[in-house]
Amino acid sequence: MRRMAVQILHDDDLAADAVQETLTRLWHRRWRLDLTKNPQGFSMNALRNECIDTLRHQRSRNTLAADPDEIADYQPSENAAVAKEERYQQLEQAIAALPEQHQRLIRMKYVEQRSSREIAQLTGLTESNVNTSMSRIYDTLRKQLDEKEDTSEI
Repeated sequence: MRRMAVQILHDDDLAADAVQETLTRLWHRRWRLDLTKNPQGFSMNALRNECIDTLRHQRSRNTLAADPDEIADYQPSENAAVAKEERYQQLEQAIAALPEQHQRLIRMKYVEQRSSREIAQLTGLTESNVNTSMSRIYDTLRKQLDEKEDTSEI
């Protein structure tokens, strides 16, 4: 695992951290390994994703570090925090307005962090039906949130 992380990150220390984080996450979600047919592939994919997240974090930190004066002066506005909280509450309300089956799919996908394949196995749907349903749910939520945003500006 470490060799793969070093190949992606080009840094021994970052690679060691990525492997450690991946193993910790896999341990906390070890029940998911029992559900997969290829635990080694699942683990390697999890490590690859962790490495990609590390690279993204590094890139964003390097971008921010480019101008230290901007960092020192940056203070998130209260309005931005309030707007974010309002948007989150609107999303919760939109999800609550969905049919129970759609709420269940959202819960399985984002709360239980299940893959489309796992959801399909648990619900008896095909993986394609799960993906199609999720796409339709996203469209519905997007429309509901856009409508709320449009009416709040009036």
